[in-house]
Amino acid sequence: MEETTRGIDVLVIGGGLAGAFAAIKAREAGAARVVQVDKAYAGKSGCSAFAAGVIHPFFPDEDDYDAVFKEAVEKSNYLCDQERLADHLSDFVHRVREMDGFGVKFEKGSDGKLERQAGRGTTPVMMFHGGFQMMGAMRQAAVAAGVEVVDRVMITDLLTRDNRVVGAVGFNTLTGAFHVFLARATVMATGRTWLKGRRPGQRNLSGDGIAAAYRAGAVLTGFDLGSPNQGPALYDIGPGNNMYMGSGAILANARGESFIERYDPVLKGRTELSVLATACAIEARQGRTPLHLDMTHISPEKVQRMKRVLPLPMMMYERAGVVQGDRFVKRIEWVTEGPSCAGGLKVNRCYETSLSGLFACGDAMSRAGPSGQNALAGASTSGARAGKHAAEYAREAPEPKAESDQIQAFRDYAFQPLQRRDGIEPDTVLLSLQETLMPYDVLLLRHQSRMIQALRRVEEMWNEQVPRLCAYDFHYLRMALETRNMVLTAMFLLKSALAREESREMLREDYPDRDNKDWVRWVTLKREGEEVKVGTEAVALERCRIKPEPERSLHPLWEMVKRDGQIRIENGQVAWV
Repeated sequence: MEETTRGIDVLVIGGGLAGAFAAIKAREAGAARVVQVDKAYAGKSGCSAFAAGVIHPFFPDEDDYDAVFKEAVEKSNYLCDQERLADHLSDFVHRVREMDGFGVKFEKGSDGKLERQAGRGTTPVMMFHGGFQMMGAMRQAAVAAGVEVVDRVMITDLLTRDNRVVGAVGFNTLTGAFHVFLARATVMATGRTWLKGRRPGQRNLSGDGIAAAYRAGAVLTGFDLGSPNQGPALYDIGPGNNMYMGSGAILANARGESFIERYDPVLKGRTELSVLATACAIEARQGRTPLHLDMTHISPEKVQRMKRVLPLPMMMYERAGVVQGDRFVKRIEWVTEGPSCAGGLKVNRCYETSLSGLFACGDAMSRAGPSGQNALAGASTSGARAGKHAAEYAREAPEPKAESDQIQAFRDYAFQPLQRRDGIEPDTVLLSLQETLMPYDVLLLRHQSRMIQALRRVEEMWNEQVPRLCAYDFHYLRMALETRNMVLTAMFLLKSALAREESREMLREDYPDRDNKDWVRWVTLKREGEEVKVGTEAVALERCRIKPEPERSLHPLWEMVKRDGQIRIENGQVAWV
């Protein structure tokens, strides 16, 4: 069965905060028909629905613009679109006011003012009552704005004609009905790749939209940058790192030492996730595991706030016996989860991709830096701008028409696993992928030899296992296609990481210097036949307010570890002591 939806001005793919804002703002900008599609249930799937109850804000009447801007650029290691960062800082307060008006429940004082507390970085975070409440309110706001929400349809490919994107195709994950959406403009808001780790909310983030856009010819970037997360080793519980560290949690190694201050003596546990993850990886490399997160000393008042801001994780901790009443009664064994990726679609200031008619926002676009325009704050502002510009594009775009041969080819490609009853189940390939990429010494502490070995394994999966993926029903078909997309994006991760021959956000043992002479550059990816073409593109420093000194020196984290006596630099490479 095939269902075709015509007359769409703006098609939004993805049901998180970025997608919701894109759909709402497209309607406000005059798009008569806006359709939002999610492979699960818009508002109850993905990172936004499972968000950790905090947003990194910027309020012009409370925060120092120049200090926030400078910190964002420096924390991004200068790989930051500073023009988009400026737009984000000017827009954020308006998005928060709108979310408050939509019914999102924020932590407020008795005077009605938004409350804030310490989190990662120097700027205090603001808090809301969990991702489910937030996204329930956002879905209602989208429907009230006239957005048509289509649930449980997994988009598999983008339709193209005359060198522009004219919609997308996918299938209903319950009935198998094949859907064709013809749209004047399309917004990709499907999130990033997480390789289905333990953390709730990440298991359906498999890079589907990014993979579809790559197959259509879009330029990708940012896959060389890491974005690992942290969580309990023994429980499927998360997220919440911002609240934990901001409330005074202590991360200790097997010796009982609080070790993060060795790696960031200023922010300590409130440092960037990349520093936290690298510190944990070095502790593991030096045999000082297991690691534990200790919150047994945190006051009942702060635990009560966690219960409001992190309702799902706190409920799970109570069921596991870690929390009793308003106290943490046990330490939590802690690990770095990964790898994720910061990679996505390359966009301009209007959130247009390299493909005409295709826009991207949230984690589906390549981010503008870890402290710049990421997570929920960036999802709100990028989604709003992408929706507005997509609506403006749609006003001038001709009526979309699709090639029947292309639709049939995409349908055949999507349903291939259903034709195999004796192939390889998705879980088998996924486990091999996780075992290849998740060890800390592959993409957290990097070395060419280990990454090449991992890439060979992933390429073997792509060539020998992915073509044999099988599915017993439409639920398994979704899993098979997700696995296919994850193997593809794993190649993006490894090829990009190999291309960046320096230490910048993630550390390389074979290239320990941070090179601001030659490597203030993006690593780009583009499809060329059946090959992934890797290139680089210089950051446009002439358009940047803040520029790095053009020098090359040992990465500051390596410098700290060297000073601590854990490494030597021999022949330009790291030698562990």
